[in-house]
Amino acid sequence: MKNLKAAFLVMLLCLAQNLRSQNILPPQKVFNLYFSSFVRYNDDSLKELNSYLINFLGKENTHKTSLQESYEQKVENLTDIFLSSLSAEVSSVCKNEAREYFKVLIGNFKNATYTIKDIKTISDEQVKNQEISQVDYEVSFKVPSVPSQINIGDIKKIGSGEMKKYLIDMANHLKKADKMISTRQKFNLYQVKYGTDTYYWNGGPQEMAWKLNEFYFKNIN
Repeated sequence: MKNLKAAFLVMLLCLAQNLRSQNILPPQKVFNLYFSSFVRYNDDSLKELNSYLINFLGKENTHKTSLQESYEQKVENLTDIFLSSLSAEVSSVCKNEAREYFKVLIGNFKNATYTIKDIKTISDEQVKNQEISQVDYEVSFKVPSVPSQINIGDIKKIGSGEMKKYLIDMANHLKKADKMISTRQKFNLYQVKYGTDTYYWNGGPQEMAWKLNEFYFKNIN
């Protein structure tokens, strides 16, 4: 009976060690989870990221949001801002076309690709003994190579039919994105050490999306 108990305990220890080793990720993998979650709005990546973070931050410090809902809300917000500049009549007629335009616009942003150029360990200047894995990466977006030639003049004076056509044409223009634009960025992963194991996390990953949003909207044709 004692031998059986001992064997059972050994089996549990091995299982626990195996589960722990599965949660030890290299910094490039952790970066991919952050990028896929907060730039690509991928809920599966966020679920995997939370499963990783809970091991050393606890459940209360994981990300409690639906990224699909965040994406849809962003499209709605941009749509509403655009429609607010139109007359009530034109706005009501063109809402679906405006929403479709912004879906394509943000869809192209979501399809960004990246290449990690370098990962180096640096010291946090503000926190003693805190080391950071700094990820130097390049992000690329597809945009139309030729600037849009569509001009409607003063949108406050345009009729609903013309505005509908304008939005459809602009959405089709974005769908033909055939040029890559790129930017170099840095992203910090703070190291948390447990024995010989090192975990990585970032407390404000939304900043990554904000910086990339700024670059994307400044450079889209």
